[in-house]
Amino acid sequence: MVPRPHETPTDGHPAPESVPPSAVPPLASGPLSPRYTRASAYAVGLLSFLAAFGSQRLLWPYMASSPFLLFFAAVMFSGWWGGWGPGLFTTALSLVATDYFFLAPLRSFEPRAWNFIMLSLFALVSVLMTKLNVMLRDANQARAELLEREREARTAAELERARLHALFMNAPVHIVFTRGPNHVYAFSNAMNDALLGRRPTIGKPVQEVLPEAEPQGFITALDAVYTTGEPFIGHAMPVRFTPPGGPPREAFVNLVYQPTRDEQGRIDGLAGFGFEVTDLVHARQRAESLATELKHTEARARVLAESSALLATSLDYEATLRNTAKLVVPTLADWCFVDLAEPDGGFRRVEVTHARPEDAALALEVQRHQLLPGGNRRHPPTEALLRGEAILVDAMTPERIQASAHSAEHARAMEATGMVSLISAPLVVRGRTLGVLTFFSTAHSGRRYTEADLTFGRELAHRAALSMENARLYREAQEAIRLRDEFLSIASHELKTPLTPLSLKLQALARELARHPDAVPRTVVEKYVDVGSRQVKKLSELVGDLLDVSRITAGRLTLELEDVELVPLVREVMARYESHAARAGSTLHFECAEAHLTGRWDRLRLEQVITNLVDNAVKYGSGRPIHVRVEGSHGCARLTVRDEGIGIAPEHLPRLFGRFERAVSERHYGGLGLGLYITRTLVEALGGKVRVESEHGRGSTFTVELPVDATPTQSTGDGAPTLTT
Repeated sequence: MVPRPHETPTDGHPAPESVPPSAVPPLASGPLSPRYTRASAYAVGLLSFLAAFGSQRLLWPYMASSPFLLFFAAVMFSGWWGGWGPGLFTTALSLVATDYFFLAPLRSFEPRAWNFIMLSLFALVSVLMTKLNVMLRDANQARAELLEREREARTAAELERARLHALFMNAPVHIVFTRGPNHVYAFSNAMNDALLGRRPTIGKPVQEVLPEAEPQGFITALDAVYTTGEPFIGHAMPVRFTPPGGPPREAFVNLVYQPTRDEQGRIDGLAGFGFEVTDLVHARQRAESLATELKHTEARARVLAESSALLATSLDYEATLRNTAKLVVPTLADWCFVDLAEPDGGFRRVEVTHARPEDAALALEVQRHQLLPGGNRRHPPTEALLRGEAILVDAMTPERIQASAHSAEHARAMEATGMVSLISAPLVVRGRTLGVLTFFSTAHSGRRYTEADLTFGRELAHRAALSMENARLYREAQEAIRLRDEFLSIASHELKTPLTPLSLKLQALARELARHPDAVPRTVVEKYVDVGSRQVKKLSELVGDLLDVSRITAGRLTLELEDVELVPLVREVMARYESHAARAGSTLHFECAEAHLTGRWDRLRLEQVITNLVDNAVKYGSGRPIHVRVEGSHGCARLTVRDEGIGIAPEHLPRLFGRFERAVSERHYGGLGLGLYITRTLVEALGGKVRVESEHGRGSTFTVELPVDATPTQSTGDGAPTLTT
């Protein structure tokens, strides 16, 4: 925008710095120079007279008719050189010398009329000549003074011009001058040259030097100022350009464009002044960004605090998560989804919160699209679920939406929300994924999520997951307390059940002894002993189950492994239960596909498993036949116990092998609810597995598979203490 020091200024003159004051020569000394004294002036007049007198004497024979000619020259020279005094002095001497030496009578001062007339005319002409010389002298002196003042003024102007040029050139402001309607650069100072990357500017139009200026509106502003004469003022205007050989750059400048005018007052160019405020704008932007971030941080902290209060005040985690989603919207998001895991492995969208009331119909559409673990892996909630960590998508472009949707209908619903930036965070606690929390912004708010928002989403999901886990643990604890109380009630009843008939039989036996003091009949005693033995056995089994549960819980249940044949052991247990089954109205049927099935098992614990399954079939068999089958399959021994009794309802099957769990009422069927739990624990400890198949009202089938040649496992698989062998 300004010429450099060695360039030609706008008026075409050499740069003022090239004409120092010392280079201007002083005026030559003339006849009127003040350094000549008055005496020297009279001396010059005297010498002029003497020269004229001598010449007149020498040339008199040839100039007898012109006695005043040379004296006129002397008077002229004296007056021109010294002014009035020397001129009159020379005139007086010339009058005396002419009258005495050159007018008749010679060498006398005799007055004659003609001589007097000639001398008077000579004196008059000499005075007039002196006056003219003095006037010329004064005019020359005035001219010399004017020339001197002009020289001094020009020197001062050149100095001021050079100072102004240097000031403009080195000013900490971008300064440019342009000429003509095409805005041709006439001046560009050093700061402006540095801003433009030292590219050549002088003599070139602005549009040629800066092609980027036109699309940014600067050429239009220059044209408006040149046409209308109205100044243009712009504050913190962004200027984007690419310096030669450098990367693209953006600067912010306060701009002022003013018209310049010629001698007739017509606009002939523009003057531009720019004050770069890039650092100030960046500082303001950083301050605004920090203020915005501080505001968002406060909002995040407030949402976390309020959500923590909500999560801690209710054990209904679904309602709590709905309220948490409503805290996130609209403070930090425009939409929020909550997807919770179902027992069957699927997910259910329990909440869709939106900021704008007009999106209510769209929210219903969005809620239909459930989270699909087996769907598109690029769908953000699905990706967060599969990765097990929170993800941030800072720009949900239409292309990204199309690529991440589960279907075309799903893509249309996502696009309809206008999502811009999204965060999905899984609800994970103790390695278990309980759900996914998703929130996103739209073009309505224009938010763009950052890593700080991702941290917030991760923390909010963690707190929500802990709340859900606490609610689950609380329910389990309440259920455990209920089961414990129920178990204590049942246990006391079950323990009392064998004691009551045993006590009655002992009382009856005492009465028999009183009636038969000598000897009680053997048959009576045997009957009482048989009843007492059965009740003691039942009581022993109850106590044994309690001890087994205690050992399992404490991790002190041990296995004594040995080679055991399965078929004889099953036959032995069935033989013991034939009478018990007969009393219940059932019959035992045994099927054996292989005669020899031997494995490394604990004989007593395996017998306990068989006993529990057969006893369970007799108890719930409703007096119908019970089928027991043993077979081998792929290195495993399979034991199947099937009854045709009351069966088990489908809702009870998943918890049937749990501790203290029952599928029937304890009022109609006895037992502590520990048999199947102990059975599952022992089977898994032996390296096998047990399962049940049942239909309500049509009986149940329990299947146990045991490895024939595998080493028993060391864990119960349900969090129970380790079993050692």
